[in-house]
Amino acid sequence: MRTLLFALFLTAPLSAQLLHFGLKGGFPLNDAIDAGGSFHAASANWTIGPTAEIRLPLGFAVEADALYRRIGYDVSDSFRGSAWMFPILAKYHFPGSLARMYVASGVNLRATTGVPILREVPGKGFVLGAGIRYDLKLIKISPELRWTRWGEAGFTLPNPATDFLGTKRNQAEFLIGISF
Repeated sequence: MRTLLFALFLTAPLSAQLLHFGLKGGFPLNDAIDAGGSFHAASANWTIGPTAEIRLPLGFAVEADALYRRIGYDVSDSFRGSAWMFPILAKYHFPGSLARMYVASGVNLRATTGVPILREVPGKGFVLGAGIRYDLKLIKISPELRWTRWGEAGFTLPNPATDFLGTKRNQAEFLIGISF
């Protein structure tokens, strides 16, 4: 019984006002695939996934997302795979009431699967972002611009002499988050 009371005491600061869950989605401002020669990029023009944010004192917050996007290329046939990105961001919300601007920075982890003939490498990247959070009565809406610089290409062709195919190291996105 003491353990239960202690656990409830520790989780009291994580009330509904400090912990927010929701959905984040949007579209890329550039393609994830860098293709040339006989290859052509053919990725989906959307990104979607769950988001969670913990509000901290003095306008700070920590956000974690799990964002999904279809990626692929065309050569003589179409090949599609999946890209999962897991950004973890430190955020600062500037003072305001209804609308609060914010900046974010952190790391992004990427996993690509199911792309034929390419060497799949888990990726790590650095993220910068900025947006505005609108605090409505029941929901929060947060449009933002986000830029990721990946540490290395997620995959590349072994012989790029005439044809080349790989992932771009710079990724820009427009995202909208809806949280409760």
